[in-house]
Amino acid sequence: MHASEADDRGVAPVIGVILMVAITVLLASTAAVFFLEFGNDAGSNMTPTASFNTDYENDSSDTVTLSHYSGDALDTSKLTLVVSDAKAANGSSLPGVNKRYSVDSLVAQSELSAGSSITVSNSTLSAGTRIDLGAATVKLVWESSGSTSTTLVEWSGSDN
Repeated sequence: MHASEADDRGVAPVIGVILMVAITVLLASTAAVFFLEFGNDAGSNMTPTASFNTDYENDSSDTVTLSHYSGDALDTSKLTLVVSDAKAANGSSLPGVNKRYSVDSLVAQSELSAGSSITVSNSTLSAGTRIDLGAATVKLVWESSGSTSTTLVEWSGSDN
């Protein structure tokens, strides 16, 4: 009877150590999966923070300039320029101009960072006629790889 008591007392600490190691491994792997997945999603779907200045020149070029002056660098493939209510200089409507434009097809750079700008004008929009942006609305919209979109800057013409 004395020998079996000695064997039983040695089993409990070994089982306790094995259970503690198993629980530690389980918690560590769960935490690693959570934090690594959280880090991967954060970069691709988080709405960027960016500040813009707008400038309108009502002259022969009739241009709107959207200048990125601070905040996150923006991937131009996720940016869309939305132009609405633009008219020809003679007042007629321009349905081919009032639409959505992919920013990466309008600018040379692949990233829009602080100090860079987008100019909206006759040549940018390929209107074929002189555009009057005085009553137009120009928006720069960021679209995630999912279904989220955010308007980063909106300029409404002086006639609005």
